[in-house]
Amino acid sequence: MTKTPLHHLIFGFIFFLLVALDIYLSSTSHSFFRIVSKPFILTSLIVYFFLNRKGMQKRSSQFTLMALVFSLVGDVFLLFDSVSELYFILGLSSFLLAHIFYAFCFYTQRSSKNGLDLWITTLLFTGYGFALYSILYSYLGNIKIPVSIYILAILIMILMAYKRKGNVSGNSFLLVFFGALSFIISDSFLAINKFITPLPYSNLMVMGTYAIAQYLIIRGLIRDTHGDTH
Repeated sequence: MTKTPLHHLIFGFIFFLLVALDIYLSSTSHSFFRIVSKPFILTSLIVYFFLNRKGMQKRSSQFTLMALVFSLVGDVFLLFDSVSELYFILGLSSFLLAHIFYAFCFYTQRSSKNGLDLWITTLLFTGYGFALYSILYSYLGNIKIPVSIYILAILIMILMAYKRKGNVSGNSFLLVFFGALSFIISDSFLAINKFITPLPYSNLMVMGTYAIAQYLIIRGLIRDTHGDTH
């Protein structure tokens, strides 16, 4: 089994240290400083990906960078979602684009096989998306359509992540797929907390799963780029 190079381990430690700092600030009287700590999380991931993307297909690399950039923009907008619903809509739109670009990236690495497991996975996640939207529907007011489009986009993203199976290394597939799954979990926490009922430790739940999602996806893409077959 291939050992993970030290610089990847060091970045992982630094990355989650930044995440822990941001979550800590969100629960204290120093939450104002999240205007620096939260954007720095994705900024560090963008730099990490840019420095380690060598060997990655050009289109896949470009789509990934766009997904990360729009995620960063979305993070900034959502810092102010309590000020105005406009910031939430802008944040939602930014992450919608991020999911679309991730889906494009995964599509470029797709397998041509369409086995029974893909259809079962599609049915399961479609069912989850429909159930989540049904629960949220009566709370969404005038943003029912934007939220439905967003849910559709993230479902497509995770299905494209699943379609990489068999065309990339096993570790790369699992990292990216579980990253995409963590994205759905994070967005579900965020939606429930915002529209239905406040969740205990909501920022830990939302930011924790979100950070794991982004990290796993990027590590998975880099791992495949570096030709890991284990």
